Amino acid sequence: MAQLSTNPLTIAALLKEDLSTYTAIEGGVFAALRDRNFWACVTYRLAHWAPSIRFSLLRRAMCLFCGGLWLVASTIAGTEIKAGAIIGRRFQIHTSQAILIADGVTIGDDCTINTGVCLVHRANSRGEGVPVIGNHVYFGVGCKVIGNITVGDYAVIGANAVVLKDVPPGHTAVGIPAVAKPSRVADSAGEKVVAKGRSC
Repeated sequence: MAQLSTNPLTIAALLKEDLSTYTAIEGGVFAALRDRNFWACVTYRLAHWAPSIRFSLLRRAMCLFCGGLWLVASTIAGTEIKAGAIIGRRFQIHTSQAILIADGVTIGDDCTINTGVCLVHRANSRGEGVPVIGNHVYFGVGCKVIGNITVGDYAVIGANAVVLKDVPPGHTAVGIPAVAKPSRVADSAGEKVVAKGRSC
C-alpha cells in the first residue's frame, strides 16, 4: 500500500484544493459552494486543524466555533466525520446522509465515499482499533468497514458490503461478510494491472 497522506499542506491550501475538487465535480465554483457535501468536508478540515493552533485563547475560540459549525453541517448533510479522523487530500463525499467516520480512522488521498458508509471500530468496548484506508479507494453505498483492518490502494468496497478483514490493493470487496476479488486497477505508471485474488 502506498504511503498515506499526513496532510502536509496548510489548512488554507487544503481548503482551496477541496474547493477545486468539488468545483470540478459540480461544474462551477458557485455550484460547489452550494453543495452540502463540500461543507461537510470543510467542517471536518477545520475541526481537525483547530486543536493544533498554538495560542490557547484562539485555539479554544476556534474549537468552539468548529463545534457549532460541525453540529449544523452534520445535521444538514447527515454526515458525521469525527475531528480525530485523518483524511488525505481531495476527499470526495459523492452522496451524503448516514455517513460515519470514527475518530482515529486514517484515509489516504483521492478517496470517494457514498451514502450509508461507516468506517468504525468494533462495538465491543475492547478498543480493537479502526480501519486504515489507502489511496484511491472507492466506498459503495451502504458499505461498512469495521475494526483494525487495512484497505489497500485502488480497492473498491461494494455496495452494502461488511468488511471485517484486510482488503489487498486493487481488489473489490463484496458480500456479508465481504470477500475480496481481484480487479483491474491502474498502477503508478497508469497501466492496467490485475491483482491476485484473496479472501477478506
